[in-house]
Amino acid sequence: MTAPSSRRWPRIVAESLAGVSDPLRTVGRRPESATLAAVQAAAVAAFAVGRAIERPPAFLQLHQVDAWRRAHFAMARFGGALLAEPVGSGKSWIALGLAHSEHRPALVIAPAVLLEQWHQTSAAAGVPIQTWSHERLSRGSLPPGQHSLVVVDEAHRFRDPAIRRVATLAPWLLGRRTLLLTATPIVNQLRDLVTLLRLIVPEDALLLDGIPSLPAIAQLEIPPVALRRLVIRSAATPRYADRQLHRIGTSPQEAARIERAIAGIDSLVLSRTPAFRRLLRSVLLDAAASSDAALHRACARYRALLLHGRDAGGVSRASIRQFAGEALEQLVFWDLLGTDHDGELALEDIDRVDTIRAAPPDDSAWIEELVSAIPPLHSGDGVRGQADAGVTVCFTRHRATAQALRESLGDAVGWVTGSDAGIGPHRLTRAVLLEAFGTRRHLWRARREPPRLLIATDVAAEGLDLQSAGCLVHVDLPWTAMRVEQREGRLLRIGQQHQQVRVVVRVPPPAMEAALASRARIRRKRSLSERWLAALGRSAATVTALPAVPLVATVADGSPDAALLVVATSRGTHTGARILVRIGDESWCADPAAAAALWQRAHAGIGGTLAAIPDDLAFDFATALREVVGALAPAPGSTPSLTGRIQRLARTAAARRDAAALAALDRLLRFAIAPPTLGGRILIDTLAAAPDRDLLRTPVPDLPRQSAVAARVVAALLFRSSAAPLRCPDA
Repeated sequence: MTAPSSRRWPRIVAESLAGVSDPLRTVGRRPESATLAAVQAAAVAAFAVGRAIERPPAFLQLHQVDAWRRAHFAMARFGGALLAEPVGSGKSWIALGLAHSEHRPALVIAPAVLLEQWHQTSAAAGVPIQTWSHERLSRGSLPPGQHSLVVVDEAHRFRDPAIRRVATLAPWLLGRRTLLLTATPIVNQLRDLVTLLRLIVPEDALLLDGIPSLPAIAQLEIPPVALRRLVIRSAATPRYADRQLHRIGTSPQEAARIERAIAGIDSLVLSRTPAFRRLLRSVLLDAAASSDAALHRACARYRALLLHGRDAGGVSRASIRQFAGEALEQLVFWDLLGTDHDGELALEDIDRVDTIRAAPPDDSAWIEELVSAIPPLHSGDGVRGQADAGVTVCFTRHRATAQALRESLGDAVGWVTGSDAGIGPHRLTRAVLLEAFGTRRHLWRARREPPRLLIATDVAAEGLDLQSAGCLVHVDLPWTAMRVEQREGRLLRIGQQHQQVRVVVRVPPPAMEAALASRARIRRKRSLSERWLAALGRSAATVTALPAVPLVATVADGSPDAALLVVATSRGTHTGARILVRIGDESWCADPAAAAALWQRAHAGIGGTLAAIPDDLAFDFATALREVVGALAPAPGSTPSLTGRIQRLARTAAARRDAAALAALDRLLRFAIAPPTLGGRILIDTLAAAPDRDLLRTPVPDLPRQSAVAARVVAALLFRSSAAPLRCPDA
């Protein structure tokens, strides 16, 4: 080992220090004049998303490579990413592309019905994986073993932080790199997207971009450009087939059926509690809109709920939740319904429900309308091995509706409800039946001829490949636009064998639409989701034209003096970008509206060459940078009481010279004061309620110490009320 040098460095005393009028001179490089295009390019680069430079796996298609590069970079930088590519674009292949370079098998968490498909796809890609189901998480069961990469498929199922599968998974994800897959991250509201992001990254993940916490995103009208660092949505994806829409009108017989059903439901008292009454009525109306068979089944469940309430002295929220079904999870503010046994039902409805059920179900009218709108069921496949546009898939929310339709159409119809599947009265495994509607239909040999019609409940509307079908039927409308997209994505996806896919929609009669507002609800939710996903999918060149990311040029139009900075911030390996605006003598602020106004002025001006920044503004820019750095202080994750307890225990451990306890408490304190993920928040709440003796026993991730924040100007544009050009004093 080399001996330490005895050289003494010169000492700098306070008297030798002097003030600097122009701090920018001390960096050794003066700002230079630049063209408008150069400033625009610098600003675009500051907000650009990162992309990995590694070579992608050979099994990825060309349109998947950019998403793979962005996801690869985001996983390395943030430890998590949300892949929001459209339905059918091959998100599972992109995820396997990330798992390709792992030293141990990645863990895929998916609905149980999709696990076999994941194993088949991973085998085709030559990438080993392990799997775990959503349903196991809902039962509180966690995956065993260690995994450096976790892939959560159909991640929109984790958008509600109150459900058990989220509470089970979120703490377990701490310290694990996680990729979420969903084409529909926004189902009902922006909080859906926020919850998904909080599963995988800390709340301050975009702090350097001026977003103090992820929940603040839910208050915005358009997505911030920085969100593209975490949410991967491509600017353009291939069109797999043209979508031809056909609506089924309502016959007088079907309109009469709906009016009778609404009158019967309106005769029910349901509940003295308004929230319960609205919920029960919505469930019954939704069933009636689907079919008489579904209404009778819902009335039977309601009667059982009434009998349970009579015997138990009331009904619990769990009973109401079971009656409503999973589809209504996001439509009900369950906390407003009170605690157990406070939901008063109208027991006199027992006789009224029996009256509704006494009339036999009659679905012949709408079934006849539907059959006339789809291709014939017995026209044959023509030349075997060629695509047949007559292959049809019908989706419905209700098992009773699926059964009624199947019984009316005969024994040659395929059906799948949950894990059960078959053709007519004959049972088949789910996988074998669905192969008849996928890309290998021409090889199907389970029966003499493959079925031409598949009737499926929404359990088959996620993750399946039904590309041999050329016609899709919405037998009833789901609660959300997300479910509509998931249904149609089974056909409109990679491998679709037809140039055109016919989409048939059974439109609710006016009376039912007035009562339930299904189409209006779907349009409203689709508008929100499409607006955000379209903005996230725009290319970088297009993003710069959004009001949230303006670029400006010099202009002299008599307006007050103004300036705009694009500031790049960094902390360790993390980077961000912000826009600061100053108009007149006001202080610097990150005001999108003011920045947008400057953007408009820039396009109205003459542009040209920007002069070097004069001394009087250089010092002000340095002030702006100091304000940026000072504003980047994340809010602590824990409460003062928890950090106070940790510090008290640390003093005790120091007095005992217990090095192991001090190291554990130091790790615990860094975790407690850092902005948490959703799982971290759950764990912090657990720690806050735990006794002192359990604090040291609770394992927490070992978080790195935060480095200092640095800021620099990458683009500076000035607006002068005077037409005189800017001049650098020493130019």
